[in-house]
Amino acid sequence: MRLFTIGPVEMFDEIKDVRKRGDAVPYFRTPEFSDMMLETDRLLRKFAKTGDSSRTIYLTASGTAAMEAAVLNCFTQEDRLLVIDGGTFGHRFVEICKIHGIPHDVITLDFGETLAKKHFEAASHKAYTALLVNVDETSTGQLYDMALISDFCKNKGMYLVADAISSFLCDEFDMDGYGVDVMIASSQKGPCVSPGMSVALLSERILKERVMKSAFSSLYFDFKSYLENFKRGQTPFTPAVGICVELNAALRMIDRIGLEQHLSNIETIAKDFRSKLLDLPVSIPSYPLSNAVTPVIFDEPIAYRVFEYLKDRYGIYVNPTGGKLGETTFRVAHIGKITTEDNSILISRIKEGIGAVKSK
Repeated sequence: MRLFTIGPVEMFDEIKDVRKRGDAVPYFRTPEFSDMMLETDRLLRKFAKTGDSSRTIYLTASGTAAMEAAVLNCFTQEDRLLVIDGGTFGHRFVEICKIHGIPHDVITLDFGETLAKKHFEAASHKAYTALLVNVDETSTGQLYDMALISDFCKNKGMYLVADAISSFLCDEFDMDGYGVDVMIASSQKGPCVSPGMSVALLSERILKERVMKSAFSSLYFDFKSYLENFKRGQTPFTPAVGICVELNAALRMIDRIGLEQHLSNIETIAKDFRSKLLDLPVSIPSYPLSNAVTPVIFDEPIAYRVFEYLKDRYGIYVNPTGGKLGETTFRVAHIGKITTEDNSILISRIKEGIGAVKSK
């Protein structure tokens, strides 16, 4: 099996070695585990480019849970939110607002449409508490202009909630520079470890003004409980201990390589793949793309059949696309243990798959 998927990913050998040691998953209510988690947290904040006053919530849950928990711990039905809905995951923020009755307006983008200043014109004269955005809309691969979004929020005094689940540790990100109040990430994407853990990194501003004053009632998702417990490097409930160990190893590996070099490596793989696509009867969107993933748009409605061909014949997995794009588009990820040679093999197999599907 070979993964070119956005999560889970093809893990680096260093992370696999952590998993292969044969040791039992460690007991976690110990000073040693606490020290490891505090080191993890220091590195996470370092790579997010935020200061010591920010705090992290570690959830044994998917990224969607962190998205929902962040909204519920920070906002109420007395607020009005602005949501950028450019695909499946932007729409997930919309669904969260609807389910919990939080007033909101939506900036809707069609597939292929680039987020631009004009999209904010209708909202420029309205009052909003916060803006919710997916830095990289994973379903389309569009990397939004965070400088544009940041300026809009700063000018209007809004909080900024950034789901960076498929962008963090793949693209440049500056939490403090952009004025991000909540950054959401997930273990199986940029960190390239097993699925099952998500984080919400909170600015000092939103901590003081929102989270610590929140009346949100929940046993498991109340951030105040997590904040209190993490003063000693612990979570209030059993964490995904094995993933915590993997995450620490992954962040230490990136720290040793250097964040800039790590990001440059991913960018190199992404550009190499995109250049090699030129020989195939496919295209890619014209909007800015994340280093993490490339949407491959087929000239004919055969994308899902090519996905199946790769999977069934070679054990090669790319990301199929849901909904109306399912027959015309799939996505190829560039994170984890992927080389330019792997790209060449994948391109060859896609070309073969196109020929095989069209000949039937």
